[in-house]
Amino acid sequence: MDDELQEVRDNFYVGNFQKALQLCESTQGSSEIVANEIGATLARCCLAIPVVDRLKAMQNSEIPGQRAGAMMAVITKSRNEQQVAQAKERLAALAKETQDMSVTMMNAIVLASDGNWNEAAQLAKAHPVLEMQALTAIFCLLCNQTSMAEKVLKEMSGNNDDSAVYRLASAAVKLATGDPEEAYLTYCDLSSQFPVVEGDDSGAGSTLLQNGKALANMQRGMWSEAVEDLQRALQTAPNDVDLLVNLCCCSTHLGKHDEFQQYYSKLEQVAPNNSFVQKTQGMAAAFSRFKTS
Repeated sequence: MDDELQEVRDNFYVGNFQKALQLCESTQGSSEIVANEIGATLARCCLAIPVVDRLKAMQNSEIPGQRAGAMMAVITKSRNEQQVAQAKERLAALAKETQDMSVTMMNAIVLASDGNWNEAAQLAKAHPVLEMQALTAIFCLLCNQTSMAEKVLKEMSGNNDDSAVYRLASAAVKLATGDPEEAYLTYCDLSSQFPVVEGDDSGAGSTLLQNGKALANMQRGMWSEAVEDLQRALQTAPNDVDLLVNLCCCSTHLGKHDEFQQYYSKLEQVAPNNSFVQKTQGMAAAFSRFKTS
């Protein structure tokens, strides 16, 4: 039996957020569970694009995933620490109250971003569906637990190996375990199968997929090719933090100081609290103190 939401999920997870949003708007769920997932995915698309006004309107939605999306907007965008803390508490309470998969996923992501990896993984494991298994694998990789990530991927295998989420998880594990060639091929296949613009056969994928291709090329020492991947994505996402960080990295390895300064200045502007910026500024300050001592 075909999964009525497979196309929605695939486009969302490969980073085609605008198309996924349109699919959510045009898809009628056959049950309340399906309708709730559609509504939650629409909210997550609004988070990713972002569409702030629509998220604000979801604060009192009957769909738990949409209320969670509105809370996530506060958590990720607000500069008011008290507001952020309250939103995190409400999100955790909503996840516990509803046991909704989409709400639980967002709560697990927040916990992981705060360093509560074990609790985040336990929440993800409570919903044994492919998306949550993939999230668990990513958590393992972020904790440098590659063997655990491989185990989770093995558990995922055979359920729906053609799905975008399984292939993305597989590519991430391949990158972490020293097989960038296979990861690169996966990102290329996904880019061809899910073009950002319908009918585009150029092979250019979403920002997420172009970043993936670039990372694979960086691991292979193909820095110039990685820059090409990143610059293609930068044309449509000039403020994407991951693109800018990776371009800084490539520029350093290629010895292109002017390009590094260009991308780094932009990164400082759009993400002054990014860890790469903070570490670079810290190193610069340390060298300055050394010179004057």
